[in-house]
Amino acid sequence: MPAQFKKIAVFFNQHKEAAARWAKAVNELIEAKGACAVNIPCRDHGKWDENADLVIALGGDGTVLHAARDLAGRDIPLLGVNTGSLGFLSGMDVRDFADRFDAVLSGGYAIQERFLLQAEVFSGAKKIVDAQIAFNDCVIKAMEPRAFSMEAQYGDKFLKTYLGDGLIIATPTGSTAYALAASGPIVYPVLDVIVLVPICPHALTQRPLVLPADSPISVLPQVGHGDFRRHPILSVDGQLNFKLNPGDRVVISKHKDRIKLMLPPDYDYFEVLNKKMKWGER
Repeated sequence: MPAQFKKIAVFFNQHKEAAARWAKAVNELIEAKGACAVNIPCRDHGKWDENADLVIALGGDGTVLHAARDLAGRDIPLLGVNTGSLGFLSGMDVRDFADRFDAVLSGGYAIQERFLLQAEVFSGAKKIVDAQIAFNDCVIKAMEPRAFSMEAQYGDKFLKTYLGDGLIIATPTGSTAYALAASGPIVYPVLDVIVLVPICPHALTQRPLVLPADSPISVLPQVGHGDFRRHPILSVDGQLNFKLNPGDRVVISKHKDRIKLMLPPDYDYFEVLNKKMKWGER
């Protein structure tokens, strides 16, 4: 059987015993099939072997998010293999790996391109945080459990001054994550749109927005003064966090690169919604 993928990087969280154990088993199976396997613990993120032609993210959705950000700009497909409980972004469960891996090796899995966001922070005209890549979402919220105001702009058009606990700016992939928990819409994952969801807004009229992804969203948090001071942060995929100072402006836009997510040929997004999220159940 000809193999399409000859060198495979296995990305896993070395702090989780189950993931490390599965990484060893997956590595052995890959080698037994005649391909070369390279283990990459999360602590070594960014140190990808340039000769790898497939990356397996072994773990939960957090591991897939971590790997996806690292792979931006590299023309390498990403296969999520779920060892956790949800695995919404995974192409298979680890217990099915032995049965399905031949199909992966021979190119039997489909590739679905998903777009990324990037978040930058400016103080006046000076960029103080370089582009941070997000696969799911960028969230602006306060460290205190108190509402604060945020001026939002879409392209060159003023949107609204939101008052609430924060704002979620999500990709279609991320529409089923934090944005969904905040009552945002479910968005089909290959659409070229950005989802803006206010967190606990202090107005019944401030509802989620779905916007074309061709213009950036700019958010200027109003931090207040004295006893009313807030300390906002920018959170990227819930994994990277940056403190924002008074006057800092966050600009979130579509990233130039896409992620090649590997999925089984019979992948059905609505079936996954039903199975993983209990979508549509009475």
